[in-house]
Amino acid sequence: MRYAVKLAYVGSNYFGFQRQSSRITVEGVLLEAMRKAGLFSDPREARYCSAGRTDRGVHALSQVVAFNSDKLISLPRINALLPMDVRCWAYAVAPENFNPRRDAMLRTYKYYSVWRGEELARIREAASLLVGTHDFKNFCRPQKGESTVRTLHRADVEVQGEVLCFTFSAKSFLWGMVRKMVSVLLAVGAGLRDVDFVSALLNPDFKPKEGIKLADPEGLVLYDIKYPLNFNVCEKSKNALLDHLKRRLYTAITLSSVYRALIDGVASSTNHSLPNSLGNFL
Repeated sequence: MRYAVKLAYVGSNYFGFQRQSSRITVEGVLLEAMRKAGLFSDPREARYCSAGRTDRGVHALSQVVAFNSDKLISLPRINALLPMDVRCWAYAVAPENFNPRRDAMLRTYKYYSVWRGEELARIREAASLLVGTHDFKNFCRPQKGESTVRTLHRADVEVQGEVLCFTFSAKSFLWGMVRKMVSVLLAVGAGLRDVDFVSALLNPDFKPKEGIKLADPEGLVLYDIKYPLNFNVCEKSKNALLDHLKRRLYTAITLSSVYRALIDGVASSTNHSLPNSLGNFL
């Protein structure tokens, strides 16, 4: 039987998704857990594959892997063998020829960035230019022999409290494409670049002098991937994931308040003259 499994992960502690021989990765711990759970011993024999890779520090809500197994799948069993920041939470029985990379209908990424006063109207105008079929050569790290033409179905931004949330949807993305688009849009919003700069970048013959910087990986989330499959959500696994994420959130909120207190304290501090005797001693 062939299975497709959705997993979520916080990528902060991993050197990306794709397995590496000498570094800890999400795929590395996942494959080890699946082996220990008895689902398969050899990923190649199981025809294991994933929807794609994410870079170091990038997170996911709906990464998808597929594999063959003659055992009944149990997500709680797999999760018991995984670190808490990697969780399988839904699965589907898939056709024998299912490939999560090739058969994805639509991928959605979200990127979160602290709002530092960038003009939303400028960002949205620039983002609208990205929608459609374009050559995104200037927005990626081109791989040898790979076409850089993609069709972007959605590119928008909204304010969520003190954060800007960017959303991008396409059937497929190029390596570094989302992070470079965010970098350019933030520069436009800050007035460092004109909106027309985006149009110029969509011309593959245009070569920007400075190149396009990648936005930091920590804000990027592989949010969703659409397939012609009906995924079954494991309630036990979902609830355990929610509990873990809430605990992480509460810790982050607490640390945010601590940082604010430290910033306020440093900013409001004043210099005090040392007593003469102590000053002479020092």
